[in-house]
Amino acid sequence: MRSIFVLSILLLVFSTVNCRAEKRIALVVGNSNYQSVSPLANPRNDAALIAETLRKVGFILVGGRAQIDLDKPAFDRAIQTFGNELTGADVALFYYAGHGVQVRNVNYLVPTSANPVKEADVDFQMVDVNLVLRQMEGSGTKLNLVILDACRNNPFGGRGLRSTESGLAQLRAPEGTLLSYATQPGNVALDGTGSNSPYTSALAQAIQKPGLDIFQTFNQVGLQVKRATGGSQQPWVSSSPIDGSFYFASTTPNAPVAAPPPNVVAPSAPPRPVAIDPALEQRATAFVIEDMKQSQGSAADFMNYARRSLDERIDYYGKSTARDEVLKDKERYVKNWPNRSYRLQMDTIRTSCDQARSVCQISGTLEFSHSNPSNGKKSAGTASFEYGIRFGPDGGKIFYEQGKTLSAQR
Repeated sequence: MRSIFVLSILLLVFSTVNCRAEKRIALVVGNSNYQSVSPLANPRNDAALIAETLRKVGFILVGGRAQIDLDKPAFDRAIQTFGNELTGADVALFYYAGHGVQVRNVNYLVPTSANPVKEADVDFQMVDVNLVLRQMEGSGTKLNLVILDACRNNPFGGRGLRSTESGLAQLRAPEGTLLSYATQPGNVALDGTGSNSPYTSALAQAIQKPGLDIFQTFNQVGLQVKRATGGSQQPWVSSSPIDGSFYFASTTPNAPVAAPPPNVVAPSAPPRPVAIDPALEQRATAFVIEDMKQSQGSAADFMNYARRSLDERIDYYGKSTARDEVLKDKERYVKNWPNRSYRLQMDTIRTSCDQARSVCQISGTLEFSHSNPSNGKKSAGTASFEYGIRFGPDGGKIFYEQGKTLSAQR
């Protein structure tokens, strides 16, 4: 099993309006030969495959090739070189395959030399993913894409370093950035039975298909991985608004995009905004993750969130109910349980969406823990949930809610 935290910042190139060749820079890293934990089979192969694929579609590689088995000093130098080479670039891409861990909701990439014995060691022995993002921010690139096929299960969990969650944490995409995960945040992904992971195999194929913009590219990757793994692994995309249309390969089959002849100025036109519309299944899952986070806040914050997230009328536990009545019920709930904690069981989540209506039904189970200091009451256990979510210009709205306690200890 491998947690693939895929953070991809791809500054892709070739707009449908302007056919000028653009400068693309990529740093590709694959760490397999770890010195203090068991080596990994696929990351060096995955990195080599992605590096060669990116070269074919016009990327300039930092160091001229995939960077393999980097210790901490070499990893730091590679990232610094990457940042320096982004000057004047239009597209930036960072790809990483290897171990990665989440500590206190911060994601770290693991150099081959890492050997932490306590939590504080990660700051000095590992690479914070935000360091990569900072190299991209302010560089003037049109699009940043980070793909981190980063990590399996925490390899240091039995040696004093315990990540807060399995897999890697979800990150917010900075401006002009697309983040791609090989599976949902907090989950682990598969190495596969061949020389490459299912995610990297699908990504290498999709990158080379002509005419796919970046959202179509990652949607195809997601579908292929989902089928290849029998639904156990579902890649994830997070993005901020991106100006223009960008393609890995040429915009039409067998028609490579070329620069205009010398002294000929290509006709200009304002870039067309690309609506950020990740697959509805991913939007629904992100909605539920945010819902669980908001549900743990103060009573006032939770009620403000509930007012924004509920439709005017909700099918609420089998009964059509006005929003105000639902809010009263939720207010009684948070008053009864001032302290609330929830943890989604990500592998139980099931989603079904109607693309035409922008509607999703999502269900799963969660772990909960409640307490009321004023009367000493406590409750913990597992529960099921099911939401109907309608997506519109103002985000998602819950129009259906159902659930029940599966087990509880008081």
